[in-house]
Amino acid sequence: MKKYADWYYVREAEKAGLVASMDGVVERNRTELNNELSAYFRSEMPGYNSYFGEDQCDDVLYSINEYIKENKIDKSEIDFPISEGSDIHLLKVTENLQLKILVADEYHGGGDYSKFIDIDRFVITEKTSKKDVDVLIKFIKDYLNICR
Repeated sequence: MKKYADWYYVREAEKAGLVASMDGVVERNRTELNNELSAYFRSEMPGYNSYFGEDQCDDVLYSINEYIKENKIDKSEIDFPISEGSDIHLLKVTENLQLKILVADEYHGGGDYSKFIDIDRFVITEKTSKKDVDVLIKFIKDYLNICR
C-alpha cells in the first residue's frame, strides 16, 4: 500500500466529513458523528486554546516526540519544516483517532516571521467514539498542558 504525506490524508478526511474541530470553528463537510465528537470535546475541554506561539513550540514538540517514543508509534520525530513554510502531521492517538498538528515557520519578508504550532482538529473514522476522544483529552492534559 502506497504511503502518502499526512496532509493528503487530512484533505481526504475533510472531503468525507471525518475531521472534527477542537476549537468551535466548524468544518465545511460535517457528519452527525463529526458534530457529536466535536461538541463532546469542547464540552470536556471548554476554552481549549489550539495555538502555541514561538515561546512554547520547543516544549510542545519535545512533549509530542516523547509521546511518540513512549507509545512506540511508527512515526519519525515531528519538527519544524527544513525550509521556511508549514507542515501538517498526523499523530495516532487511538486506532480510530488521529490528531492534526500544523507546524509553521514562515518568513513574511522584511524581517517578519511567524513560528507556531496549531493543534485544532482531529481525524476520525466511522468507529470513533467518545472513549477515543477521552484518550485525546488525556493526551492533551498529560502532554500539552505542561507547555502552557
